[in-house]
Amino acid sequence: MNSAWQRRLHLGARALGWIAGIAVIVLAVLMALAQLLLPLLARHPEWVARELSAKLQRPVSFASLEGHWTGSGPLFVLHDVTVGVPPGEAGTPIEIPESELRLDFGGWLPTRHLVNLRTRGLQLDLSRDADGRWHVNGLGTGNGSEQRPGFSRLSVALWLDNLQLNITDAASGKHYSLIADQLRLSRQGSHIRVGALLRREGVSGVVRGAGRFRDDGSSGRLWLSGQQVDLAALLAGVDLGGYAVQGGRGDVAAWLDWKQGRVVRNFTRLDLDGLRIAGANGQVEVPALRGEAELSRSADGYELRWAGDDQGALAVWLHHPGTPQFAVQAAARDLQLAPLLPWLGLVPKLPPALATWLGEGRPHGKLDNVALAWAQAGGLERMAATFSDLGIDPAGKLPGVDGLAGTLRGDGEAVSLDLPAQAATVRAPHTFRQPFVMSKLAGTLAFWHADGDWHLGIDPLDFEGQGYGGQLRGEIDLHDAGGPPFLDLYADLAHGEVTAAKLFWPVSVMPPSAVEWLDRALVSGDINHGEVLVRGDLKDWPFHHNEGRFEARAEISNLAFRYASDWPEATGIHAIASFINSGMLVQADGGSSLGVKADKVVALIPEFSNGTLDLNVDGTGSGANLLGFVLKSPIASRQADQLSRLKLGGNGSFDFHLSLPLGAPENFILAGNAQLQGVDVSEADWNLKLDQLSGPATFDGRGFHAGPLSGTAHGQPSTLDLAIAGATGDPATVLAATLSGNYSLADLTEGYPALDWLDPLGSGRSPFNIGFSLTEPAGGGALVQTLTMDSTLVGMTLDVPVPLKKPADASLPLHLVLTLPLQGADLKVALGEEARGHLRLAAADKPLAGTLAFGAQMPTELPAQGLRIRGHAAKLDVTGWVQQAIALAAGGNGAAGNPGGTGSTGNANNTDNTDNGPTLESVDVGTDHAEWFGRPLGAMTLQATPAVDNLQVDVNGPAMAGRFNVPTRELDKRGITVRLTHLHWPGNPPAPAGKAAASQPEENPANTGINPAALPPFHLWVGELSFGDAKLGEARLETWPTAQGMHIDQLRALSPSVQITGNGDWNGTPTDSHTRMRINFAADDLGRMLTAFGYTGLVNGGKTEDRLDASWPGAPSAFSLANATGTLAIDVSDGRIPEVAPGVGRLFGLISLAELPRRLTLDFGDVFGKGLGFDSIKGDFQLADGNATTSNLAIKGPAVQISISGRTGLRAKDYDQYVQATPHIGNSLPVIGAVVGGPVGAAAGLAVQGLLGKGLNKLVSTRYRYHVTGSWDKPVMTLVEKNEVPAASATITKPPLLPATSSSSPVITMPLRELPVLPASASSTEH
Repeated sequence: MNSAWQRRLHLGARALGWIAGIAVIVLAVLMALAQLLLPLLARHPEWVARELSAKLQRPVSFASLEGHWTGSGPLFVLHDVTVGVPPGEAGTPIEIPESELRLDFGGWLPTRHLVNLRTRGLQLDLSRDADGRWHVNGLGTGNGSEQRPGFSRLSVALWLDNLQLNITDAASGKHYSLIADQLRLSRQGSHIRVGALLRREGVSGVVRGAGRFRDDGSSGRLWLSGQQVDLAALLAGVDLGGYAVQGGRGDVAAWLDWKQGRVVRNFTRLDLDGLRIAGANGQVEVPALRGEAELSRSADGYELRWAGDDQGALAVWLHHPGTPQFAVQAAARDLQLAPLLPWLGLVPKLPPALATWLGEGRPHGKLDNVALAWAQAGGLERMAATFSDLGIDPAGKLPGVDGLAGTLRGDGEAVSLDLPAQAATVRAPHTFRQPFVMSKLAGTLAFWHADGDWHLGIDPLDFEGQGYGGQLRGEIDLHDAGGPPFLDLYADLAHGEVTAAKLFWPVSVMPPSAVEWLDRALVSGDINHGEVLVRGDLKDWPFHHNEGRFEARAEISNLAFRYASDWPEATGIHAIASFINSGMLVQADGGSSLGVKADKVVALIPEFSNGTLDLNVDGTGSGANLLGFVLKSPIASRQADQLSRLKLGGNGSFDFHLSLPLGAPENFILAGNAQLQGVDVSEADWNLKLDQLSGPATFDGRGFHAGPLSGTAHGQPSTLDLAIAGATGDPATVLAATLSGNYSLADLTEGYPALDWLDPLGSGRSPFNIGFSLTEPAGGGALVQTLTMDSTLVGMTLDVPVPLKKPADASLPLHLVLTLPLQGADLKVALGEEARGHLRLAAADKPLAGTLAFGAQMPTELPAQGLRIRGHAAKLDVTGWVQQAIALAAGGNGAAGNPGGTGSTGNANNTDNTDNGPTLESVDVGTDHAEWFGRPLGAMTLQATPAVDNLQVDVNGPAMAGRFNVPTRELDKRGITVRLTHLHWPGNPPAPAGKAAASQPEENPANTGINPAALPPFHLWVGELSFGDAKLGEARLETWPTAQGMHIDQLRALSPSVQITGNGDWNGTPTDSHTRMRINFAADDLGRMLTAFGYTGLVNGGKTEDRLDASWPGAPSAFSLANATGTLAIDVSDGRIPEVAPGVGRLFGLISLAELPRRLTLDFGDVFGKGLGFDSIKGDFQLADGNATTSNLAIKGPAVQISISGRTGLRAKDYDQYVQATPHIGNSLPVIGAVVGGPVGAAAGLAVQGLLGKGLNKLVSTRYRYHVTGSWDKPVMTLVEKNEVPAASATITKPPLLPATSSSSPVITMPLRELPVLPASASSTEH
């Protein structure tokens, strides 16, 4: 820059500085003058009123004026201002209490006025007519004073504070108001400028406005802007063409241009959240709307443009709106649908369902490119669009979809949608509970409108979801009038999982109970192939009256099926499932449940609305699996804890029908049958073991019944009848079972050591009915287990004393009731009318206790411990009950061997109580007919009381009285002590003869069942002993055990008539024992001895000494000459046989040996009328093999000498002897042989049977020799030799000894047999 220009600029700057300074000075002078003139103006209000009226072009008056100075100029306050009506205009004066008039010295600036009028509290009425034109109707105070404002003549700046804008919309008939906190109006030429701060009463947020329009309002421009405004509250009641804003907050800015009273352009900037607008079709809400929208008029319509903040763009051209030529063109790129597409739901005449879907479904996604043309006359002309990530939420009954990408193409005929293979999710919560998440969705869909419906065609649509895959084709019709769609669809399922089927239950139309049941029933499985067909209007679903058709069929393998929550699950099923309309049919030919195989299954639900399942099943399974099924089903699930201990083998078949209400499964109805085969049942705790059970069974919803089942128990054929739960017939009974069969006591007590003591009480088998029950007590608590037994006991021998003793063929009804478990159990037993027993079995803290009472009255009282025996019996085996008392007192099991004296408990010295049997508390019983070792003793009482270390047994009766003292410890040393005041023992009964004898079974006498070495010592004393008619006086017996058996140290009986002494041994084993005895008989008078033995008058006088040294099999009491082996020596002197009637024939009757066993002696008289005296009878007998053989028996007397040799068959009861008799005189010769005891009687019989012939007095000088044969009853005597000899020289020739034959003979019982056999304990002390 040159210096000249620099000088010029410098001069210009200095000039401007001077001008500015001068201007400031002038302004300061003027302001000073104004301040000086201000009081003058206040004193001339009329001048102010005239100037103000001229500015407002209407008369203005006021009551008073006040002046103030402000920074911008003077301020006048006008009181009680009245603004009149201009001439020629309608209206009323406006009364304003106070106004301000301010002179602004900055008024020369373009945006300011010199004169500014400010007033408050006015109302401005605006209206919008039916064609959309706006009008200013009046300005007033709201109290009736109002006039039309004349903004065209405005020459001042008008400031209106707290102005109420009353707006009337004639098109909608709505009225609403706004508050303008500030409204400024000023005139610039022919235009009015306006600025405002607007709000609505009670609404937060302020709308700022500014604009400029012609003074006639025909054209102009307006800007409105609000920040964080509540649109719903701000626009409440405002008619927006049938729409209403119901929500939205944010910033809005709008620029409006209008011409000729119409908006020709609207540009709006939106930054809103939660915008919600309602229309005739419903409401639409978008989370956010941010972008710029412009609506402008074009030559033939409107143009709408949208530019979103997300870079999306849309342009829409509306041609000839409101005319038949109306047409729409649209184009878009990268357009986000979320903020825009929902507004289509507000389009009038859109199907309601579609409108709701678009408006409430929150559609989202992006339109990559769109080109569209539509005309009202021809409809859609062309459309091409590509989209990505398209989604919409379910709304109403229409589904939702996510993640779609595809291409839309269309024209006036239809619109097609091409979906490439992609992942997508379809949701229809109104119908289906869970979304369909598909890894693949591909196909083509077509949309078209025809016959008043929108049609959606699918052909085909491939899908691959979670657990399923296939194709869908068909058509869906959406009615213009709304309502459920019409479906004509077919789906082919290539594969699937059964659990995936739960996704497809139409829960909106299926009963909840059916849905719940299907969810539970279909546990798992594979769908090999499936087909689904549906045709019909969904408003008619589920097609009860064939208005449509729904059918689904699937082949399923490995199906796990749980048809009820409390029933066992079935697995491995191969089935064909068919769903027809609202019903279901499943047919299966395989599968199992808890190992139970289902051969055929048919499941039917005729109508899901009724919700009843009909299930028919045929199957087979093992016993264990069948039991498991029953226990895990409602049949017996409540009893599972008790019954689960059962172990079953074998197998069975079954079929059942189940009717199950799906909504109330507890009301099911079940009817089933089963056939069990070879089932083994066992339960260790109950000691139950049944084998090979076969038979029928039935079951229902109340319980299970099996029986009669044939099988084995304890190795015996048996029958079982089993009832569980309701099948028992008693609501309180959980289980009832009856086992029938022939069992022994050992069978019944097997596995129960606490009851082992019962085993020896009986032998053999009897039919038993054994019942077992589990019942619920009335007061609650643990189940009560009860065992019952009933039997006639036919076939079982009771090895207990009379009156309970019973042979196998006799009947004695048994009824037993036992509570379980055995520990402390209560046991009651009844045996016919004979006895009742009540026991408390042993427990950990209590020993066994019980009462046994003879008779029919059940005992009610129990001792603290042990067994109490009471009552009165018509017949009582005293020996047996004494043995029982001894065994119980010694801690045994109460079965002390054979009551007849031939049994044994084994080791009598054993005192260890290992068998859990009862001990003895006491015995106090009586009887009318007592038995002692099988012999009747009449009336008797028996009392037994355990004392310290011993048992005292008292017996009292006419036949026996005294005390038995049995030690309970060291019995083998201390022995049994017996002291009896008297013992009157009955004689031996006659031996059976004839058929009775032949029917008697042969017994082995050596097999006694008693171990002699186990017997304790015996110390027996009897004050007065008699055997039958034999009076033996005082008697004593002493024994002790040895290693080989029992030693009889002393056997003695002393009376004035006879003395008997003896000793010996009884050795061997229980199955093979023998007795060896040496017994001496002595009497000074044989006749008196025989009289003492009960044989009176057989012999007079005769001193005798006899000796028996013999052994025999069995016990001492089993003595019999027929079984003895040894020697018998007899020696009788100086006696006489009394006179008997003459005749040889009578002799045979007298000497018949058949009478000897009964009378224990030879019973014969004299042969001759005067009797027979003898000097001696001597001889020796060899006893062996059932024969008595002699070679030296000689009878010497004054009249005759007799010698006898040969054999007498003691078993065969026959003779093979030679008898030689030589008379000494011519008179009748009596011959006698009297023998003490059984052996001696047999020897005497041998002697006398040699006497033959008539008139033996004729044989004085003749020797006769006879051969005696035949039986004892009919002997045959044959004379074989007759020699005459001189009487003085007659000698006796020994006849030849003939060989003997083996035979049998009756048992000749001696009193020794009657000695009792008593049990003993194992310990010992020195005697």
